[in-house]
Amino acid sequence: MKRTFALLSAASALALSACLGRSQPTATATPLPLFTATQASEPATASLAAPATAAPSETTSPTQAVTATGVPASATPAATTEPAATASPAVTATPDPNEALGDVVYQDKLDGTGGWFWTFADDVANFGVVDGKLKAVMKTANSGWRFTISQDTLKLGSQQVSVNAHTVTCGPNDEYGLMLRLQPDASHSGYDGYSFKLRCSGQASFEMITGIQRKTIVDWTASPAIKTGAPADNNLLVWAGGGEFRFYVNGQYLFSASDSTLSAGFYGVYLYDRTAGGETVTFDTLVSKAVSK
Repeated sequence: MKRTFALLSAASALALSACLGRSQPTATATPLPLFTATQASEPATASLAAPATAAPSETTSPTQAVTATGVPASATPAATTEPAATASPAVTATPDPNEALGDVVYQDKLDGTGGWFWTFADDVANFGVVDGKLKAVMKTANSGWRFTISQDTLKLGSQQVSVNAHTVTCGPNDEYGLMLRLQPDASHSGYDGYSFKLRCSGQASFEMITGIQRKTIVDWTASPAIKTGAPADNNLLVWAGGGEFRFYVNGQYLFSASDSTLSAGFYGVYLYDRTAGGETVTFDTLVSKAVSK
């Protein structure tokens, strides 16, 4: 039985531990109205002449004048101008975590009953199955471990992979995550791979490990999707199609990235205690489905 592991410390570079079958983990350190008037005409009146012989005095009928009165017209409302139409901002579609999704290609409850199982304990970390879940405990501050959680013979590339993580004890700066596409490095003394990491303060990042070197692909990014502190349950999901990656927590999209360095490999989990020791996280239900892309 081969056992290999590496310790992560603040001053040292990160490395990975692997296992084959029951092998030991590798850990690494490091959006106006108008009015119109009408006028009535004035009628004329005539005086009558009396006969020459008799003569009542002549009377004249009074003339009645009619005055004009102005009749207001109905007010005409002022014309209104229609507002100019404004363009709506374009809405960016959320990347689909189920695009080109196929069948399950690998799964493990991480309860010790699957095809992979091993335990580890030293002065820095404990790692093993407790109450049907894979439990990792960091004993010292400023140190971390990377543990393999599948056989290193797995060669899975384009896939949708998810795992449940439950924080038991976790400081704001403490970290934990899922590793994928792990494979032996050029020296065969460590491992290369990708790591999707969460901080207990509610941030996520994505990096690549190559031997003892780390490359940040997506720096720490805050998201309300991430449940903070402890206890807290978070489901981590990665959609990987070739060199394209999409990241989700609890079913909510976080960010995307591109990198084609590593094409396939196996799985691991990651912890880094940046507080005072005692970071504790359990993992369960690892499921991988094929992506046809």
